[in-house]
Amino acid sequence: MMYVKLWQNDTFQTIEYTENLQKAFDKISSEEENLVVLRRDGTLYNLITFNDIATFSSYDLDTKLIEILDPTDSFLFDTDLLEDALVLMLENRARVLPVVNNEMHPVGVFGLFEVLKAFKTISAMDETGTRALIKINDVPGELNKVLSVFASRKINLLSLTTAKISDEKRMISLKLGIKNIDLISDILDEENIEYEGIYEENGDKDR
Repeated sequence: MMYVKLWQNDTFQTIEYTENLQKAFDKISSEEENLVVLRRDGTLYNLITFNDIATFSSYDLDTKLIEILDPTDSFLFDTDLLEDALVLMLENRARVLPVVNNEMHPVGVFGLFEVLKAFKTISAMDETGTRALIKINDVPGELNKVLSVFASRKINLLSLTTAKISDEKRMISLKLGIKNIDLISDILDEENIEYEGIYEENGDKDR
């Protein structure tokens, strides 16, 4: 399962909600830093990012965080799925979200950079192989036919993603565990499988 905890950023700073705005500003010195605001019992209260500094500029620096911030309902559990994180980020237009465990104690943050890291892993971009962009009819059983073609030839599947491109068609991106464009194209032609393109990918290890 693609859990948030696999890609969350474990590096973050914390501050209690009884502290003032000046101390919060002192702790956030760059765009990469995120400040998790805690209740007295150490559970999540809210999150402050570098981008929030401009929003709070009209307040007196002695103002306590609890006077400015409400308890957030935009957070992730570390056992949430990656898809849940993407939906919540889109719904809240959030660039970064705090991550908590079952006891509501912060264990990380999850933002756009973590989304990109997750996609890189899921799509097998860091592995050497060949990617094929294949079109199939969007009906049950069609994808299985394509996968069985490669399974019968002992070609390993590294990743698979799909996207609906019309009412009748779906685009499949397959990353295969061999580096051979000619072989893959010959197989697809032989099996009369429609494809958009075939590309070799070196992966990070070869760069």
